[in-house]
Amino acid sequence: MAYTYGDVRKMTIKLLDDYSTAGVITSTTDSLIKIRDFVNATQIDLASSTAKINGEFFIPHNPIYNELSRDTSSIKTFLPGGADISVTLVNAKACYFEIAGPATVYIEEAVSGSSTYTNLETITVPTTVTTFTEYRRLITPSLATNMIRLRFTGTYIFNVRNFILYPYPWPTEASIQAHKPYIEYDLPSDFLELSQVMAKKNVRQLIPYTNYILRPDKKIAIDSYDPGEYLVHYWRFPSAFVFVDNDTIDDAQKFGIDTTVTPATYRVSDDAAIIIPYCAAGQVLLSEGDINIPRALTLMNIFEQKKAGLIRNRIGYSSNIINVFGW
Repeated sequence: MAYTYGDVRKMTIKLLDDYSTAGVITSTTDSLIKIRDFVNATQIDLASSTAKINGEFFIPHNPIYNELSRDTSSIKTFLPGGADISVTLVNAKACYFEIAGPATVYIEEAVSGSSTYTNLETITVPTTVTTFTEYRRLITPSLATNMIRLRFTGTYIFNVRNFILYPYPWPTEASIQAHKPYIEYDLPSDFLELSQVMAKKNVRQLIPYTNYILRPDKKIAIDSYDPGEYLVHYWRFPSAFVFVDNDTIDDAQKFGIDTTVTPATYRVSDDAAIIIPYCAAGQVLLSEGDINIPRALTLMNIFEQKKAGLIRNRIGYSSNIINVFGW
């Protein structure tokens, strides 16, 4: 059967001994509201431990201009009175750089064969930029044969790195590819914990991949010099139950994965949902005073024992697994 919030709510009320002999609920409104919060909180506990919710997504990773000869990740420091820092490319269509410190950046062009540059755009980097900050610009040369120059200069010391001119356009400035040793990708909004990353290296073959950086801001960074397609397995943050104060609607919300609703919901499975009432009831009792602590601890202990007995989700691949998606 598909377990619902209503099933968990009713079982929790029974554990609280809040049904009359005639079967009428005697719980207070406060207790019923607490059950909602504790059910959602217990879901997170389970999804973080023995009732993980599997998720996966693909990353097509094939950066352009990722040859080591183009690596500009070493920091270059501009010193007042010294030479400007610059890079040139015929018919450049976009640029990317990271800079820290007050500076003036010029995007310039020169007619083919000329050494005289005219300014296309001036970017003023303020004194408030004290850590490496990304800048992206689209460029429109006057002629396809013109030389484009990205030039960094200023009055004070500043640092610049990962600067590049691209011969290709992008639809927006925000979409211009970063030029760094690792390319960052957003993790799904329901990301809770990483399980593993697999790389497609040959036809119909996935192998474990570890050369990535997992960032605390829900991004994963993959080596720019290791192109390929990556399958990221992760554990989902469970979808919370949303309440509209209508028992018929609220109680019908399901556990497990439900892709028939919009947005799709990903909650712990039925076998995990069955044990939630013990934790929810225990938390309600703990919140209601010292006299209930013994009962609360008993219920919480039962929950922990049952939680430990759940079958843990595991993802595993051998080095020559055949992918179900037809690779």
